[in-house]
Amino acid sequence: MSETVDARRGLALFQENVATVWTSRNVRRIQLAYLGSALCQWAYAMAIMVWAYHEGGAALVGAWAGVRFLLTALLQPIGGTIADRMSRRDYMLAVNALCVVFVGLAAGAIFFDLNLWAVLVPATLASIVGATFRPAQAGLLPQLVESPKQLTSANATAEIIESTAQFVGPAIAGLLLGVVGVVPVALLNVLGLVWSLVLVAGVARDRPGERADAEGGEQASPDADNAGEQPGRELGEGEPAEKTSFLAEAAGGFVAIAKDRDLLALTGLIAVNGILAGVVNVLIVVVAAHMLGDANQVGLLNAVLGAATFIGGFLILGVAGRVRLGRLMVIGVLGWCVPLLVLGVAPEAAVVFVAFVVIGVCDPMINVGFGTIPPRLVPNRVLSRVFAALESMLIGAAALGAFLTPILIGWLGLGAALIAMGTVGTVFAILCAIRIPHLDARLAPPRGLSLLEKVDLFRPLAPATLDRIAHKLEPVSVPADYVVIAEGGVSDRFYLVESGTVEVTKEGRPLRTEGVGDVFGEIGLLRDVPRTATVRATTPTVLLTLGRDDFLDLVSSDVGVLGNVQDLATRRLVG
Repeated sequence: MSETVDARRGLALFQENVATVWTSRNVRRIQLAYLGSALCQWAYAMAIMVWAYHEGGAALVGAWAGVRFLLTALLQPIGGTIADRMSRRDYMLAVNALCVVFVGLAAGAIFFDLNLWAVLVPATLASIVGATFRPAQAGLLPQLVESPKQLTSANATAEIIESTAQFVGPAIAGLLLGVVGVVPVALLNVLGLVWSLVLVAGVARDRPGERADAEGGEQASPDADNAGEQPGRELGEGEPAEKTSFLAEAAGGFVAIAKDRDLLALTGLIAVNGILAGVVNVLIVVVAAHMLGDANQVGLLNAVLGAATFIGGFLILGVAGRVRLGRLMVIGVLGWCVPLLVLGVAPEAAVVFVAFVVIGVCDPMINVGFGTIPPRLVPNRVLSRVFAALESMLIGAAALGAFLTPILIGWLGLGAALIAMGTVGTVFAILCAIRIPHLDARLAPPRGLSLLEKVDLFRPLAPATLDRIAHKLEPVSVPADYVVIAEGGVSDRFYLVESGTVEVTKEGRPLRTEGVGDVFGEIGLLRDVPRTATVRATTPTVLLTLGRDDFLDLVSSDVGVLGNVQDLATRRLVG
């Protein structure tokens, strides 16, 4: 009976998670845009690979793939930087438009039988520029969803789309190449890009100015010796940011990762996954030849891997919102490592298929965390750069894995090489996992959420909106007798009392005392006037603060909240 109830709950959760993705207009358009472009891009890549093989054999195919991967890894951070500087939706449109031009040039060069460079240069540019679409999309998606759960579901859906494209795209190319040739298949990608361009154009335009949010986290408590000596300066007020060079901005994603040990652990897992992805890309041919007895079985193994990844994506949709993403990523990486180790110990045909099924099912566990965790850890203003840095390291790690695999097989033999790679990957995954419980704790419901839910002002807001606000709250601890805001000062923050008490005075006359769950600072922000009163901590106090722009966006996003805040401000001014 309990199994039946659990199955029904699982099915209901799956249906709910699917609905959260496809009922949102903006999210739906992004997903359909990705489906069309990904399918056609995989077909296009296969067409160019076939053309390259006929022109220069395996050496040309390998050289082009290696150069393409290397340049993509190096240039991803530049694309992420540009995406962070402008509207990410507009950047995605520009990427699609440029790729249409490059693909058209490559197809024209093949049609007119021009030299290799006339084909490979635009084909490579199309691959490099097209690869920067994903970091921009990943940076935009958190701004389109309504809750962390919807973001997880959206990323799981994107993984299903990616798996479908990897499987169906080359299959479409295989069918069409023998019938219509390389050029029509290459031009099919133009249709996919135009499809993507039209759909993305209908997505709500994001504003770069919305990303000027500060780094979250605890602010240093003010020095008690200086309490009350800065009446004109409010908590959270910072100095103007210094201008930085473009290269420094391009490195911003790597810098953000280096400063956060949880992100470093996440990056370690992604690097292990990247190396093993490169290993499997080479290994799949070798395993087909040596363990299945026929290199042509590589198509069957790819089909098994693609189908298993597709199923894994649907399984993730069934548990989205109920799992700890960091631990899920560890399981996903181990789901790549352990099958390789077992395959080295027992090189049997049945084990080959089971190993590739396990790898395929576990792959979405990694990719969902890859798309969902960074937005919860880094400021939105650097999000595309962080995604670009992670993509760059993933691609670089895949290239390293592809280079090392033939060397290890030649040195150790296939079985021993599999055992070595599976063992080393497992060890590194376990080392990264040491930090994962801390990461998952950061992904738990944010500080201040339960308090926000009890504030009457915000009762009209949906839970997803409250969660988003809570993530923007910045905690500040102050000692007793500290002047939090001073009458006549600049109005730049909104305050919520988490613990302790504060006294509100006007021209030295006491007005009221505020305690846990009370708010202040709304009048100056709402009416765009200097502070109308002084607020001093009467006990050691912890405040949760919200910046001016975030507060104004909040009150303007809901008529009920705006009315509540206006009523509160009016009562306080009259009183």
